[in-house]
Amino acid sequence: MRPLFLSLCLVVLPAAAQDNPTEPRDIPRLEWLERALGNSVHYTVNGEYIGREFYLPDGQSVRYEDAAGNCQDGRWTYKDQTYCFAWPNSLVCARHIDLGDGLLSFPSVESDGTPIPDETQEGTLVGGGFSCSPGVIS
Repeated sequence: MRPLFLSLCLVVLPAAAQDNPTEPRDIPRLEWLERALGNSVHYTVNGEYIGREFYLPDGQSVRYEDAAGNCQDGRWTYKDQTYCFAWPNSLVCARHIDLGDGLLSFPSVESDGTPIPDETQEGTLVGGGFSCSPGVIS
């Protein structure tokens, strides 16, 4: 009887951990589309605001404005838990992690998903988008 109980615990406990909304987890592409399209993410590093990103309704375009007000438009893709953003002069990739309670984490990775040691950006989703002022970087 005891081995059966242990086997059930091994099956039930991991499933319960996955259902716990406070456990950090990768956000799959379709869920990210549902959450982000037409909305913005406000980013911080160590509690300091660094910029915001607007996910345009076409599902591929994104607009970024840094804390100084400089804007650029780009495109994003998703593959194997890695989101990559093609900006005019760079490619930036990150995982999108749901920390629970509306908090998000965006650890930097290479395009193949290999972690990049740097300060992790955190963020929150904010309803609606924004347009860039005349000083747009393209």
